[in-house]
Amino acid sequence: MTAADVFAITIYHGYIPQILLAEAMFTLKLRRRDKFWLRVAIGLPLAVFSMIVIPNMLALVVSGIFSLNIFLLSLGLCAFLFENKFTDILFCCVGAQFTQNLSYNLENLIYRPWADKISDAGWLCISLGSTAAVYALAYFACVGRMRSGDAVRVGKAYVFTVAVVNVLFVYILQYLFQYYEIDKMWITRLPLIMCCVFGLVMQFGLLAYKDEQAENARLEYFLKREREQYETVKNSIDLINMKAHDLKHHILRAQSAASYDSDELDEIAKIVGEYENTVKSGNQTLDVILTEKQYRCKHNDIEFSVIADGAQLAFMHTSDLVAIFGNALDNAVECELRVPDKNKRCIALRVVKRGGMLSVHVENYCEEAPVFIDGLPRSTKGDDRFHGFGMKSIRYAVEKYGGTVQAELAGKLFCLNILIPIPER
Repeated sequence: MTAADVFAITIYHGYIPQILLAEAMFTLKLRRRDKFWLRVAIGLPLAVFSMIVIPNMLALVVSGIFSLNIFLLSLGLCAFLFENKFTDILFCCVGAQFTQNLSYNLENLIYRPWADKISDAGWLCISLGSTAAVYALAYFACVGRMRSGDAVRVGKAYVFTVAVVNVLFVYILQYLFQYYEIDKMWITRLPLIMCCVFGLVMQFGLLAYKDEQAENARLEYFLKREREQYETVKNSIDLINMKAHDLKHHILRAQSAASYDSDELDEIAKIVGEYENTVKSGNQTLDVILTEKQYRCKHNDIEFSVIADGAQLAFMHTSDLVAIFGNALDNAVECELRVPDKNKRCIALRVVKRGGMLSVHVENYCEEAPVFIDGLPRSTKGDDRFHGFGMKSIRYAVEKYGGTVQAELAGKLFCLNILIPIPER
């Protein structure tokens, strides 16, 4: 073995920039280690050097693992750059490998039938075009499903199984085609393309399913917390009403005794009357929610008007009512608290029956136009992992009954419209 053999760069080393580009794309949302760019400056040149030398040396001993050696070295580079668990990194690198192999086989599927008629420049254009198209598609279809910084919600066994499948079908099958010299036949590219597509669907289809499960679990957790908060508020309001009722009778007796200052007693009676005045809509759950929001609005100088036929809500579960009305009104109150002019603070709620539909309309004054994502306003609290679940839980509860949710900004009014079909008795 000569030095020229060890350091020789061949056409097969074109796999290096392709796999590194794919891995850079698939690892975009992983957590970077400290001094990331310094690690890149040191690790990338060493990795590329190793990807040239080590496969050349091993190729003289054993054949068929040239690309596999490069992939394993690139996997080590990613582990050096990112602090996620190894299974997260492996998951991303395997997805990158499927993508690179898909673009390579697509390129050959187009090129091979007319290889003798296409120039080297034309081949290069086909290579660049197929790479750009496949990588762009993979980015929007696969990388877009991943959450920044989060662990990949797929079990370790599944990740390693997909990695083994990757080795079996991408490397071994392709090596067998080369060994028996049938890889130049364009038809052999079809099963390899199908394997790569199937591998990506297996990976990111399950990832989407796991993410949806995790999202629903978090929604259920927040709904449970909201129900617990509702029970606490309900008990508090009941206790306040009882005490207010008793205190009102004491005041009446004191007034009849004429032994206290009448003006002071009138003021106390007025305050007690405010706390004793609970909303009566025809639905006990809605009454508790509206009473609590009424107190909060009065305390923060927010005009709160309600037209509600609560009897129409009888078919809905308590936790769903809490999720819908509690979150909708909490969001409205939080929006009003950001309005500096207290004279403009206002919230209106209307709950009525229209035909066979339950119509819920909530509107509030809004000076800052919200950003809408997937039809719902984005959270203004900054951390979408733990906030923004109010609107999501509203939609989640409404869709359980076959209803729809629409949010819009009409001038300076933020409007939330909910329509739910009322089931027949």
